Amino acid sequence: MNLKKLRLSAGLSQSEIAKQLDMKLTTYWGYESNTREMDYSTLIKVADYFNCSVDYLIGHQSSDIVYFDSLTSVQKKLVELIQKLNDEQGLIVIGYLSDMLKIPYEQVKPVRPW
Repeated sequence: MNLKKLRLSAGLSQSEIAKQLDMKLTTYWGYESNTREMDYSTLIKVADYFNCSVDYLIGHQSSDIVYFDSLTSVQKKLVELIQKLNDEQGLIVIGYLSDMLKIPYEQVKPVRPW
């Protein structure tokens, strides 16, 4: 389960998140320590709170998901433009962004599937 990872990335303590989710600290601790299972309504409530899928919350999906609705208007525009690029153009943009962000290109370049 990714509950602890989500809580830590939000910068919250167990007591803070328990209060935010309107549950007892011991109940929350049980969920985070995997000694207690959430019912469906709690799964949905917690996933909604963290703006993630239930699959991600329970650890069924290993990769992070970014929801389009959670992006700023500038980020949304960037995604729309990126979707119009071919692979060659995308690699050029990755190069520019890695330079701009001072991240070595080797760390951000995708593995070519072709």
